[in-house]
Amino acid sequence: MKICIMLRHYEQLEGGVKHYTKSLLPMLFTLGSQHQYTLVYQNPKLIGIYARYPNVEELVVRVPGTVLWDQIAVPWISRNRQFDIVFNPKFTVPLLGRARKIWVLHGSEWFVIPKHFTWYDRIYVAASVPVYSRAADAIISVARFVKDDLVKEVDIDPGKIFPIHNGMNPKDFYFIDDAARLDAVRRKYDLPEKYIIWVGQIGTRKNIQRLLQAFARLKDDFPHQLVIAGEQRKLQGGKEAVSEIEKLGLVDRVRFLGWVNHDELPAIYRMADHFCFPSIYEGFGIPLIEAMACGCPVVSANLGAPPEVCEDAAILVDPYDVDAIAAGMRRIMTDQPLRAQLIARGLERAKAFGWEQCARQVLEVFDYVMRPKQKS
Repeated sequence: MKICIMLRHYEQLEGGVKHYTKSLLPMLFTLGSQHQYTLVYQNPKLIGIYARYPNVEELVVRVPGTVLWDQIAVPWISRNRQFDIVFNPKFTVPLLGRARKIWVLHGSEWFVIPKHFTWYDRIYVAASVPVYSRAADAIISVARFVKDDLVKEVDIDPGKIFPIHNGMNPKDFYFIDDAARLDAVRRKYDLPEKYIIWVGQIGTRKNIQRLLQAFARLKDDFPHQLVIAGEQRKLQGGKEAVSEIEKLGLVDRVRFLGWVNHDELPAIYRMADHFCFPSIYEGFGIPLIEAMACGCPVVSANLGAPPEVCEDAAILVDPYDVDAIAAGMRRIMTDQPLRAQLIARGLERAKAFGWEQCARQVLEVFDYVMRPKQKS
């Protein structure tokens, strides 16, 4: 097959979708080596990223904006190159062209918690999601509940939506028992002896304010600090979170690490007392499986993806209830048999998620859309 992959989002800052794409593509190129892949960028500086793969061609289409690039430039390239499939690891697909179209739905937050988005984002999603959904020959959702939300909100055949979980590389995230390596990371980031870790991007959907409020209720009973790892951006909810730290008297108890390299995250997870991730919404939550793979017990939300991802390997709490979040954190810090049980369950559960498995399932979707359509 001749497969076009839309990589306009490689222009964006690092985040979950970009991490998904960067992890998935090498597996696709290797496991699906019989196919020819054409990667389409907006920025010529990106040419050469995948030069080592003989079945990969990289193109640049310097058309400004998003709609023109998606709906004019990519269909034009697709027609000239006669692609069999156009695949976008992010939201949107071209509406025109004969190629089969596949896109990835990383979450259904627009439907579930619309108040966390601007009015124009809500209007855009309400208008575009049904159009893109019906134009697609297949949609990949990163969780079963995301598929269910899409079917509920859009009149679409559930048979063309394929839930495929995200992956995790066990060579990158694993239980570290090298004391020297752990100590080096502790010294580099000046980590306290006891801390609770949170990883992600600060925003209202991540529920940082309630996490801080819950932590404030524990600060007099435990010596732990709350360590927040992630790139600091001007995201919705960021300023509110910082002001909450001051109001709660947590200035000396909360640490911001900024963006942390993936090769250092495993040690940070490993040394933490636990990973507290009570998001109001997660479409999948890759940090959940990273933490479990590193032997870091998890407290997370009982809504969205965490129950599907973690199953019985985490304490799940109501993310809207500060008392419940605090109780979950207290429980994992005081009940040592439970803590040991969660670590063991987490290590085992993390084995269910791999980028190789994810890529094999994506390739199966490619095969599916190329099958001859049966006449009714």
